[in-house]
Amino acid sequence: MELTYLEPLPILVFSNLLIVAFLLVLGRKGLKEPYTLSPWRRYLIILTAAAFCLFSFWNTDWFHYAEMYLNLIYEEGNDTSLEDVYYFIANDLTSNYVAFRAVVWGTALFLLCLLMKHITLQGDLVLCLFCMTWMIYFGYARVSLAFAMMYLGASLINKSAGGKVLLSLMLGFVLVICSSFFHKSAVYGIALIFLALMPKLLNRRTFLLLMIAYPFLVLISQLMLAQFMNTAVDPNARNTGATAGMTYLIEDGDEIGFAYRLQLTLECIPYYLLAFVGYKMNVLTDEGEDVENEEAQPLIPADIRFFGRLLFYIVVTASVFLFSLEMNTRNFYIRFLRFGFIPACIVLAWLWQSGRYPRFRKFTFLMVLAGIWYALLYSFYVAYLGAAV
Repeated sequence: MELTYLEPLPILVFSNLLIVAFLLVLGRKGLKEPYTLSPWRRYLIILTAAAFCLFSFWNTDWFHYAEMYLNLIYEEGNDTSLEDVYYFIANDLTSNYVAFRAVVWGTALFLLCLLMKHITLQGDLVLCLFCMTWMIYFGYARVSLAFAMMYLGASLINKSAGGKVLLSLMLGFVLVICSSFFHKSAVYGIALIFLALMPKLLNRRTFLLLMIAYPFLVLISQLMLAQFMNTAVDPNARNTGATAGMTYLIEDGDEIGFAYRLQLTLECIPYYLLAFVGYKMNVLTDEGEDVENEEAQPLIPADIRFFGRLLFYIVVTASVFLFSLEMNTRNFYIRFLRFGFIPACIVLAWLWQSGRYPRFRKFTFLMVLAGIWYALLYSFYVAYLGAAV
């Protein structure tokens, strides 16, 4: 039983446009000092975000997951690339596809709200910025559950909850490690989290070495990736994670038109802008002094600096796949870069709350909005063309 007749119809995509527009109106209050919301507005924003996650029609993944859900139910998961935990959720916890999404994305949104409440920023400000911007990417891919788990765990490692240091550390590490069971690619994020846990590792010398080594890293990563795919892919396998990865590699990048390239460009630029801020908050003070000088430490909370380091590492490592040599690695680049949308939101919220670099902050925020709305409108246009054929 396959849902081959389902597709993102224009009316469905348009409903997502309305939801995001509604969140823009609701969230504007949280962007003004003192960056707090009334309880009814906060809960309305969260419920609206949950509705978007349940019915995230703008991307075709909503329909792909519907097909895989039926395969999990009727074919015992033999033809899906989903992790085993989703087989358990589909067969033992839910009775239909919408309930399945409610469990997966509802849990992810709950963990994300806990993260927003835990970090050293106004939680309502982070919530509003997130729902007005990167929520559209949070709402369609199951990796969002792994994101929420690993970043909440990382936050607990960096900042104890209620003064319970040992308990917070234990729970944090458990969440970070468990996230790998909810998406195969979470191993990438986990590795960078442990790297970012070493604050002194990121300095000017590290940055210079990374820039010098970048061309060699591009070459080495593509050679290793090609070798891995050649040895890991079973030619007789059906729709496994390995064959899905091979599909990304052999996809012809020349088939992508200008409109889609513009969408990717608008999406990627804010990550680089905020990664620069993440680097600056860890390496330089506002006066340009080196952070390694203990007398010139910036007044930035340690957990926020951690997410700045993490975003920097995400952008740098993802950029290794920016250039395709003997294979197309564009999809790897985009997917790895999207590991950064939660850390990017935290860095942007810190810029907002601290009042630093107001012009830069405004420009970055407008760039994020441009990328988000272009992606939604482009999806609506593609759906309209599909319906017209």
